[in-house]
Amino acid sequence: MAEFHRVMPGPLETYAHGVIVAMGASEEIATETAHHLVRSNLSGHDSHGILRLPQYVAQADAGLLIPSAVPTAIGGIGATLLLDAGFGFGQYSTAFALDRAFALARQHGVSAVAVRHSTHIGRLGEYTERAGITGMIAIVTIGTAGPQSGRVVPFGGTEPFFGTNPWSYGVPVAGHEPMVYDAATSVVAEGKVRFAQSKGVPMPSESILDADGNPTTDPNKFYAGGALLPVGGAVAGHKGYGLAMSSALVAALAIIDDATPSNADTTLRPAGPRPRGKVAGVFLIAIDPAAFGDAAHYQAMTAETVEAVMQVPPAVGVREVLVPGIPEVRSRATRERDGILLPDATWRDLIVLAERFGVAMPEGKAE
Repeated sequence: MAEFHRVMPGPLETYAHGVIVAMGASEEIATETAHHLVRSNLSGHDSHGILRLPQYVAQADAGLLIPSAVPTAIGGIGATLLLDAGFGFGQYSTAFALDRAFALARQHGVSAVAVRHSTHIGRLGEYTERAGITGMIAIVTIGTAGPQSGRVVPFGGTEPFFGTNPWSYGVPVAGHEPMVYDAATSVVAEGKVRFAQSKGVPMPSESILDADGNPTTDPNKFYAGGALLPVGGAVAGHKGYGLAMSSALVAALAIIDDATPSNADTTLRPAGPRPRGKVAGVFLIAIDPAAFGDAAHYQAMTAETVEAVMQVPPAVGVREVLVPGIPEVRSRATRERDGILLPDATWRDLIVLAERFGVAMPEGKAE
């Protein structure tokens, strides 16, 4: 049995687009979401790539994702905007929010957009990288907190309370790719565990717990009631914990006055008030450097800093000091040329979806 299947990005994106349209999404939604998924694979973040598609189908089947939903503006003043994603594809609603944030930032210098009722939004670095390419600075987070609302334990705790609550920053750099920082506030993102499970390989030590709160490297034990540790682990987990809490409380701006969805079928939402202590939302900030001075000079300064840090002598066993975002750029160059390797388990999941939705599988070479 083949361990992997090598597939080129174009056919894989066409396949994903076909499945998403068959789920009930518009062409526009499917195009954005499929592109985001495959670009995550290209960027080396397979945990946020095509393996998520079966998850989205299952969520749609359960009424937790509405493929046809589009974001609706429901609030905001001046340079702020509040959107309701209507439980649609998070990749589309966040890209939609980012475009609005750019427009507001060009008008006001700085903007802030909050999004409620979002589903999984994928790789945050995709959004902040787009900002850097357009000359904007962006900060994006998605935060979830509350009893049984995530898979990450608070520092010193034994029960999950947070989502992975990632933060991402994107900064334009003259003559270089944007500086893109994107990381979960847990030791690893949940998707990394999912990808390890699909490949049948262990997780790094001190990254996940089993259902009894004991350290484990078995991804299957994580999915049997386990949890993720906050970044910093047993020694400095207060740092990841603090970042996770910050993400959740800032993102809660999206649901200050949340009672019922504004553009989604209310029968698909759990009845009753929001559980005590539970918050969730997406929050974006866009900054136009031109509002603070010469934008070209700003990018020249960021370039000087980037070039200087790359000259720092590498540690023993390290080839070079890299700027955040460069590993993704290099991965894309390689995978666009050589194709994307998908574990056999993922490939078999895609076959199931292809048969269900009548979509042709992309050609894949077994390896």
